[in-house]
Amino acid sequence: MSDALAPDGHFEVPATESHGAYAWNQTVDEVNVYVRCEVGTVAKKVRCVIRPSHVRLVAASVAREGEEVTLLDSDTVESLKPDESFWTLDSAAGSVHLMLQKAQEGKSWPGVFHGHGGDLDGAARESEQKRLLLERFQLEHPGFDFSGAEINGAVPDASTFMGGFNRQQ
Repeated sequence: MSDALAPDGHFEVPATESHGAYAWNQTVDEVNVYVRCEVGTVAKKVRCVIRPSHVRLVAASVAREGEEVTLLDSDTVESLKPDESFWTLDSAAGSVHLMLQKAQEGKSWPGVFHGHGGDLDGAARESEQKRLLLERFQLEHPGFDFSGAEINGAVPDASTFMGGFNRQQ
């Protein structure tokens, strides 16, 4: 994939009483979620359950021994593949990275979790749909560079446009 078609940043979602702060971005086949946790969190004290439409992430508190902190416990806005999803921990930075594999390749997610307020506005949603469509074209036709391509008018859904995703093997 051309670096010009890779996600160029993250969408920030502030913490609330029901979830911790996180940032997210997406590619044609995955959604990356970067959840803040306490610096010094140990991987063996993190529990992450990923289901087709729900994610639960809990970590033992570093500051308050014996206490657990629920970082996420929410339904996803779209379906995912739990067996192909995983998480990693950067203890020094205080961050858990969730790599959630999309069930429908090419589908543009407007946000990650229901009710978190991190959904994309109209302009950002259209920009993401365009980027994902061009990323899809790049994957389907690896010999071409679509990074400078223009799309006029309404941007179609990359997961269904022209019969759906057809990755070259």
